[in-house]
Amino acid sequence: MRISLNGLGVILVAAVLFIAATASAKDPQRVPKRLSSVGDSITEAINAEEYNIFNLENPNHWASWANGYHGFWEWLFGRTDVDSHNQRITDAFGRRSRRNYMEALSGADSFDLAQQTAQSVGHSADYVTWFMGHNDVCQNSIPEIPDDATFEANSRAGLENLRTGLPNGATVYVVGLVDVYKLWELGDDLDSLGIIPCKWIWATTLLNMFPCGSMVSPANSEADRQYTRSRNIAFNNILQSLVAEYNAADSHHYYVYTNEAFEAQFVPSEVSGFDCFHPSADGQTRLAAESWADGPFAGY
Repeated sequence: MRISLNGLGVILVAAVLFIAATASAKDPQRVPKRLSSVGDSITEAINAEEYNIFNLENPNHWASWANGYHGFWEWLFGRTDVDSHNQRITDAFGRRSRRNYMEALSGADSFDLAQQTAQSVGHSADYVTWFMGHNDVCQNSIPEIPDDATFEANSRAGLENLRTGLPNGATVYVVGLVDVYKLWELGDDLDSLGIIPCKWIWATTLLNMFPCGSMVSPANSEADRQYTRSRNIAFNNILQSLVAEYNAADSHHYYVYTNEAFEAQFVPSEVSGFDCFHPSADGQTRLAAESWADGPFAGY
């Protein structure tokens, strides 16, 4: 019987995962062949690289930190290779039986976690990335931000779906929310299409025409923005606590949390040059690299 070098590599990786799982008294960790991403417009890579004035929320799925891809057409059109989790999985574990599911949807918030995680379960995912809650923080006004109990209940509902529905050995990777206050701090250095200051665009939050009035509205005081940031931090703390709880209690699945996205100090080139809000292709590339490096499969 002949085994290709690629096949041998996958067998060795699976053996390492099995040994690690045995040592931690959990079910053997599955090779992450079936990727499913839960999230919002950041995971959809809205306006990351290509813009459409007739669609202000233009998905650039090839540039997604989680699900991005770079095939012939992406190469031909000169699109950015973000080296996403999807691509890194293929590089580490091979193309055979690979699946790449994007459940993320622009505008989604924690209230959508139950539906999106149900889709992950329906796809029998081996590996679920979770990057959700930015739209909970980014409301039109501060009073609209959900309280801790609501955010925790929504997040727990999503985790329960994954706990009870994913195949044994699957991994859930929760990425803490970006520090939205850092976007505000970059405001003076950002413009749209090279001509319109982003703070002028952010001023349309006064008419509920631009998202995240709870942070970028010019009517906010510094105290208002710090309060919004405190909600941002509180939601990350809730996610981190839930991940620790589920990872300790569930012997059938793996749960990992990272705060890398929150800690990152983004620069102007990493913000969309069109909508002044979402990560650019450079921002998506950085998010892919840093989240992978702190994630559950970084060693493979």
